[in-house]
Amino acid sequence: MIDDLKNQPDLAYNSSSFQSNVFSEMSEIFKVKNNISIWQRNLGNSLLESSKNILTSNPNLEFSKIVKPDNVEKTLFENIDSSKKSDYLFKDISKVVNMFCDLFSVDSAWLRLDAVYGPMCPRFHVDSVKCRLVTTYVGPATQWLINDIVDRSKLGHGNEGQSDEVSGLYLKESDVNQLAMGHIALLKGESWDGNKGSGLVHRSPQQEGEYKRLYMTIDFTDLYFKIFRNRLEL
Repeated sequence: MIDDLKNQPDLAYNSSSFQSNVFSEMSEIFKVKNNISIWQRNLGNSLLESSKNILTSNPNLEFSKIVKPDNVEKTLFENIDSSKKSDYLFKDISKVVNMFCDLFSVDSAWLRLDAVYGPMCPRFHVDSVKCRLVTTYVGPATQWLINDIVDRSKLGHGNEGQSDEVSGLYLKESDVNQLAMGHIALLKGESWDGNKGSGLVHRSPQQEGEYKRLYMTIDFTDLYFKIFRNRLEL
C-alpha cells in the first residue's frame, strides 16, 4: 500500500488531520492533505490495568527491537519483566504491529516501548521519518498542531530562544491538539515522499509536575538500521 503514495498527484499541500473510531480508515494517511491519522479507541479496563502493571514492574523500561508480526508477543515476554496480567497488553501490541505491517505492506517493524517520566521532547518539532505510529497506554499523550496554523519559521533556532507559547509558532493555546490515552496515531514525517516541509508538528505532553507514561512507537526498520549504522561508524 505504501507504493500508492508514489502515484499521488503533484498537488499543493493543505495538511490536515483525519480521525476515526476504526483502524481500517487509518489508510487516510496516504492522502496528500493528511499528515496525521488518528484511531480514536478506548483501552478498556483489562488493557489499562495490564499496562499499569507493566509500568509498575518495569519503572525503567526501554524496550527496542525489530519484530515480525508472528513473534511480537514472544519477543515482549522474553525481554520485559511480566506476569499473566501482561497478556492483555502484549496481545494488543501484537495486534497493532500486525496492523502497521499490513497497512504499509512490510514484514517487520521497529517497536519501542518506554517508561517515561516528564516530556522527552518538550518543544514542538518535526521528525525526519516517513511515518511513525505512536500511542500512550498510561498517562498523558502526544500534542500536535494542525499544519495550516503553524509558522514553521519559528521551529528550532527560529524561535530565537523564546518558548513555543510566545514565539509565534502558533497563535493561541486552543490551537494545541492532544491525543487521548489509548488513541493510535500515524504521524507523517519530513521523509515521506513529497512531504518535505509538511511533517506533523508535535511534542511531548506538557503539564505541571512529573508524570508517568507508558509510550509506544512503531517505525519502519530502515530508520533503525540507519541510526545504528551511523553510531557504529562513529
